[in-house]
Amino acid sequence: MRSGVTLPAVSRPPLRDVAARAGVSEPTVSRVLNGRHGVAERTRARVIQALSELGYTDVPSPGRVSRGAVGIISGELTNPVFSELTQRISERLARHDIVTSIGVASTDLLAEERYVEEFVNVGVDGLIFLTGRHAEFEGDLGIYERLVAQAMPFVLVNGSRTGLPVPHIVSDEEMAAGRAVDHLVSLGHRRIGCVLGTRRYVSAHRFEEGYDRALARHEIQRPDVAMVETAFTFEGGRAGATRLLSNGLTALICGNDLMALGAVQAARSLSLAIPGEVSVVGYDGTDFTATTEPPLTTLRQPFGDMGEMVADAMVSEINGTHRYRDTYLFVAELLARRSTGAHVAMSAVGN
Repeated sequence: MRSGVTLPAVSRPPLRDVAARAGVSEPTVSRVLNGRHGVAERTRARVIQALSELGYTDVPSPGRVSRGAVGIISGELTNPVFSELTQRISERLARHDIVTSIGVASTDLLAEERYVEEFVNVGVDGLIFLTGRHAEFEGDLGIYERLVAQAMPFVLVNGSRTGLPVPHIVSDEEMAAGRAVDHLVSLGHRRIGCVLGTRRYVSAHRFEEGYDRALARHEIQRPDVAMVETAFTFEGGRAGATRLLSNGLTALICGNDLMALGAVQAARSLSLAIPGEVSVVGYDGTDFTATTEPPLTTLRQPFGDMGEMVADAMVSEINGTHRYRDTYLFVAELLARRSTGAHVAMSAVGN
């Protein structure tokens, strides 16, 4: 696997040997070897002494390397959420003279481990996880606990797992689902279904909680067949919506925009008019949703604000100021467009 970062040609002792001799973490040794800032002078001196004792003397001084580096571990970049967040984060970090390298781990958890190992070995200053075990409902957090023990700065995005002393930047899926239900209820809908993503992920659980709580707040009983768990894809949305619409639901909220477009396709396949007979709400609010037919009603995540906070939190962790060590929830904005409309029964009352 290539990381896009060129390793120095000069041979050097293994990081673990230097770290053991100096009594520091491997990432700290890496930062010293790469001339990065953020290492206390006393610690740097111990590392240089250990390197010297192991026969390696060509150690750069801070400032010889003009730019820092951060590794971003992302899901598939064909998903607009990951590509947009990656772009916003990279642009913000560039203002701090930090370059980014991207590892696309998708749903392959072994890939996550390989990228972490590779990024640490080439000496990145920090890591940003847009996807990974942290976003799973029961994911093993051992990989992150080891990074904490090694003093490697990192930031977690999406999911809402707690217990780790690092920044968590999260979109509030529970509130987003609730806002979608509120919108549909205001249009007269009562038989509202939910095309849910895979419950493997924390986000799906929080989305379901928001859906249920909003129905209860409006004193609406969940229909017998009102929720389908499916993949976060167009195909998953289409299959899930086909099943729900066959049970007489008049409105659907979906776990992301791709699923919502699949739901629109499912309604058309059943000869159901949108929004005349079925209303559909997506989640994410990526730019293409304004150009679909009909334009998609969706909950837009504030990618710009989220990306800036992720980058700022990363810089804070690298500098050791730890200004953002908490969970930060960002609220999505409802963008009401033509994929939602008044329930047919409500329209009839006004005629």
